[in-house]
Amino acid sequence: MERMARIWLLLIQIVLGYEWLRGGLEKLETGGGFVKALPQTLARFAEKNPYPWMKSFLTGPATANATLFGNLVQWGELLAGLGLIAGALYLLFLAHRLNGVLRRVAGILVAIALLGGMIMNAAFGLAAGHTSPSISGINLVMFFSQLMLLGFWIGVILQPVEERILERRPA
Repeated sequence: MERMARIWLLLIQIVLGYEWLRGGLEKLETGGGFVKALPQTLARFAEKNPYPWMKSFLTGPATANATLFGNLVQWGELLAGLGLIAGALYLLFLAHRLNGVLRRVAGILVAIALLGGMIMNAAFGLAAGHTSPSISGINLVMFFSQLMLLGFWIGVILQPVEERILERRPA
């Protein structure tokens, strides 16, 4: 039962990774269109934003550095997606063949990808969540899903080297 729960968590991680990867690729495929349009997007998000500090951030530093933020978002989404998918596939198919040090390194990289995703979800939810209930909702679901996965991966990182995370254990 515990093994199946871990496998389901990793499948959820793959779905989240796919969403991040797809979002990053879509932004990169615009040939810079996402980055060029970001100042107008930020102005629209700031227009009726209910959080004064977020409105100030969107109209100030974010707009002034729109090219930097746009590149961070598109590459951050792409890298978060790749990290989440690669980490899940590693744990599902390769972890039993490699040593505990490599498992910890993989865990740290996946934890970084999860934290990056959580930061992007929180930022976008606060910036644009007021524009639609679906935007607010999906960012909350993704944020807390990544938070649960982060707890799982912290367990992988802290696990003693001799244990195998997905192997069957005698009852």
